[in-house]
Amino acid sequence: MVVAKQMDVRANIKKYFDIAFDGEPVIVPRKENKNVIIISESIYNELMANSRMTSYADHIGGMIFEKGNPPGRSVDKNMTEDVRAFNLNKLEKISELKKGWNGNGALPLPKKLIKRVGALLDALCIQPEIFPTALQTIQFEFDNARRDHMEIEIGMDDEAEVFIARYDGIESFENIPVSAEAIDNRVRAFYG
Repeated sequence: MVVAKQMDVRANIKKYFDIAFDGEPVIVPRKENKNVIIISESIYNELMANSRMTSYADHIGGMIFEKGNPPGRSVDKNMTEDVRAFNLNKLEKISELKKGWNGNGALPLPKKLIKRVGALLDALCIQPEIFPTALQTIQFEFDNARRDHMEIEIGMDDEAEVFIARYDGIESFENIPVSAEAIDNRVRAFYG
């Protein structure tokens, strides 16, 4: 860990960015204890993935997954069922969202979408984290051991949008059919 004065960072910003990119956090002390830390995007992504997994585990009763095993790929089949039950319960809560649920005028999600997503969750071998969107879709999220992140956005269209952000910064988009088989195949390929 490197500590650098704010004026030193301003004068040598490339130097400190390179230090952070190489994996060494840079602490910048500021008045009133408003300190900041400069870290690389890969470290940030890892911290966020770990935070999501910890938060997700807390929501489903503190289940701990082996490192590199996402929800649904845990060693115990009962845990997979617990995650599926948690997702279905969360989907039920999503179905109860009222107009403006996001604080910005988002509409409730269509009942047909809730039913569609419920059937997908019932059929998927690897369970995602699920989130409602203001676009009246539901997003499935997955993180693998390589620190890649994948989002599958499911709406009422026949195709789902897939976004992948790889650990090396490469991003890709694709469309796949909205079916348990197509989503399972895409997810299995993601976890490789």
